[in-house]
Amino acid sequence: MTPAILAFVGKPGSGKTTLLEKLIPELNRRDLTIGTIKHHVHQFEMDREGKDTWRHKKCGAHTVILSSTSGLGIISDVNHDHTAEELLDRYFPGIDLVIAEGYKRSSLPKIEIFRKNISSTPLDNRDNTWLAMISDDNLETDLPRFGLDDITALADFIIENLLKKKSPSRVTLIADGITIPLNNFLERFLRQAVTGMITSLKGCSKAKEITLTVNQKKDHERN
Repeated sequence: MTPAILAFVGKPGSGKTTLLEKLIPELNRRDLTIGTIKHHVHQFEMDREGKDTWRHKKCGAHTVILSSTSGLGIISDVNHDHTAEELLDRYFPGIDLVIAEGYKRSSLPKIEIFRKNISSTPLDNRDNTWLAMISDDNLETDLPRFGLDDITALADFIIENLLKKKSPSRVTLIADGITIPLNNFLERFLRQAVTGMITSLKGCSKAKEITLTVNQKKDHERN
């Protein structure tokens, strides 16, 4: 299932990343798995000059992967600026919520961060994709408004407006015809483990629904 997605927007210096550093741990405490996308409008630059992966890319490799015991990093050439929707299914299997920083001109649901010492007015061209405002100013708005430190209330708002509308269960376990109830931890563990292995197989990378049947019968018991 495609994860929910929410964009945090605001003028440069408004504190988007600082707020996410507080919000993501709070959502993790709610037993949610969070992914992020940082949308950058300038030329891509992530690797450090002189590193082996930088040297691979510099000499002409189209795609470079850094694999280790603790993480996986991919640097690849692209022919267009990818939308957040294009990235969801490919790179975020098993994620409950993807938080994008940027994409203010997209159709994604948005929450704007506005700080009065950064700008005199919020972003213009606001439309019906705006869900709420976060501000240190008592600005007049018809949207729900949160302070910069109202993290608990903000997490409640996001869950209520984005996650509760999605199917409450994304994994169904049936053993000998009996549906087995799963708690949040076990559901997430099974979803991430199975999805991660299956989508790595050829022809399965874009699978939207996975059915895995394990037959425990021994060969002489099947007839």
